[in-house]
Amino acid sequence: MDYIILDLEWNQPLSYNSSAYKSVGGKLLFEMIQIGAIKLNDRLEIIDTFNQLIQPTHYVKLHPRIKRITGISQDQLCDAPQFCEAAQRFHAWCGTDCALLTWGCDDVSVFQQNLDFFAYSEPFPQMYDLQRLYGELTGDTKNRAGLKSAMEHFGIEPDADHPFHNALNDAYYTALVFQKCPQPQDVLRFSQTARKLTHEERSRRQEKCDTIRVSDAMHGKHAITPPCPVCGRRQELKAGYVVLSDGAQQALCVCADHGLFMVRIKFQKGENNRRVMVRTCALSEEQNPAYISTKLLQWQNKLAAQQAREEAEKEA
Repeated sequence: MDYIILDLEWNQPLSYNSSAYKSVGGKLLFEMIQIGAIKLNDRLEIIDTFNQLIQPTHYVKLHPRIKRITGISQDQLCDAPQFCEAAQRFHAWCGTDCALLTWGCDDVSVFQQNLDFFAYSEPFPQMYDLQRLYGELTGDTKNRAGLKSAMEHFGIEPDADHPFHNALNDAYYTALVFQKCPQPQDVLRFSQTARKLTHEERSRRQEKCDTIRVSDAMHGKHAITPPCPVCGRRQELKAGYVVLSDGAQQALCVCADHGLFMVRIKFQKGENNRRVMVRTCALSEEQNPAYISTKLLQWQNKLAAQQAREEAEKEA
């Protein structure tokens, strides 16, 4: 049996208020623009590669963040096949005796949503989650490690000629991690099922935790390292929390892969009169670099003004 490491790149609407998004709604949250794959034999030797750009038909204009991260240009996609033809080529390349492996659960869900939307009916092999196997190896099954962290763990150096966020390159690096796993066949214990994607589910993540004191909670990991609402990886805050008029606290954070997101924390009474911290993370619709830089600067100014008021109240 062959192992096929799969990685995808996809485009997104310029805005969730755009006509392009409203025409399809949550049926196509992300539109695939690249399939990259590495095929390994049962001895984990790389025996073939697959690289296919895909011409988008709904989110035709590339989102600026996608262009910046992937390096894919609009011109490169003009002559590429559309989704069904690209999927058919990939299906034929996979063969009949193989298992598909991805790093994490995002790719399988986006892939399935595109298959459903474009009515591609030929079944693909079962997909398995290599990220979960890695988590078991390192003893951290709660937090999902990024690919770069796994590479560092195994001493795999990135190649400057193969930048990240290219589907083929990321699949290649994932294959190198897979080769380092002591019992690679154990990945077959971590089968994946695509989950339904919607804008609301993908843009917001809420978490509750009990706390005794607000100050302790605001210095805990739930507050200072919130997870990206898309990939779930914890990120360091770029600026502190600002108190809002309703008593909630809000901050900004940036995920290298998915851009700017808002973090909102509010405290409410829970069971047995315990105070509960409710944290919500929501992806920002505006994601271009200039907007992110401006927003972070504005937030730092708000934070400085808030701290100045607090100092003034202490001295009064």
